[in-house]
Amino acid sequence: MRSLSLLVVLAVATAGCARFDDRLEAPFTPAPGPGMGAAPPSSPPGPPPPTSPPRPGEQDAPPETGPCVDPDPAVIATCLEPVVAVASLGERALVAESTGGVKIVSVDGPPEDFGRVDPRGGRVAAVAPSPDFAQDRLVYLLVVGDGPSRVERLARGDAPRTVAELAPAESGGLAFVDDVLTVGVGSELLRFPGFRGIGTADDPEVVARDLGRVSGLCTHGSDLYLSAVTDRGAVIRSADRIIWTWPDQRSAGGCAAAEDSLALALPDGERADALPLAGGAARGQPEALAEGRYGRITGLAAVGDGVLLGGTTNKRGGSPVPTDDRAVILPRTGGGGGDART
Repeated sequence: MRSLSLLVVLAVATAGCARFDDRLEAPFTPAPGPGMGAAPPSSPPGPPPPTSPPRPGEQDAPPETGPCVDPDPAVIATCLEPVVAVASLGERALVAESTGGVKIVSVDGPPEDFGRVDPRGGRVAAVAPSPDFAQDRLVYLLVVGDGPSRVERLARGDAPRTVAELAPAESGGLAFVDDVLTVGVGSELLRFPGFRGIGTADDPEVVARDLGRVSGLCTHGSDLYLSAVTDRGAVIRSADRIIWTWPDQRSAGGCAAAEDSLALALPDGERADALPLAGGAARGQPEALAEGRYGRITGLAAVGDGVLLGGTTNKRGGSPVPTDDRAVILPRTGGGGGDART
């Protein structure tokens, strides 16, 4: 089976660096071996010796084909409904489709169905695993756009349960910060310190207001960041201050946080931007990732050892290709690879 590190090496070879953490930027080079650097031995005169036919089972397996097989090695899941949100499960990830489906994706096999919520007349906007997912296998989703916004708890093989109803909104984000359920909905950021995963989430505390139209939450340790759209354009920020603004962008997707960088999905820009960070402040210009390669990148999360995983929403307002929508490890722009959307 492929490992996440192997897939990243393949993505680097075809489309630039797929790493998100600066520590992982070292180029992939083979280890030196015996005779490296020495001249190759000369061939003996005469015809070459005959070669033995391959033994049974040694033949190269033919490449997979089919309508949902994407030739890009960075693509790890295909033929999904619009992937509005992504959340890390270590080297695997949850992807949430706007239509209510939740899947677990990895580089080792096809997407695995986890469950489904009914968005009714709305859509799913965010997904987050329980802080104790390894034990309780619970997933939380935010549903918006159909009356009150709802936080739904989903267990495999069980019907979803509504744990909170909030103000109507068209977008939002969801995360656990120090094990506390935290929700961005409309222009507010709320937390539920009394919620322990059982029953309903009551008595929310307002962390911040007037944040713009919140579109995603992301965490690194105890640090919480959010993406939003304001009258100044798309922004990435903490609860108390704006870190960076994209005045030319009027849509924002999810965000991803690392110790020294933040990333924001920009659906209309058909890319994600990675912003270097120091002490909670930007320390340089954002770098465009996978610009124009996969269409509308909306879901975003850091998985594994700092690799960025994006989800596309080309079936909703974009120009889908036959394998859309997709979950994809995001390579940096440049370095070859061609147009991945054809």
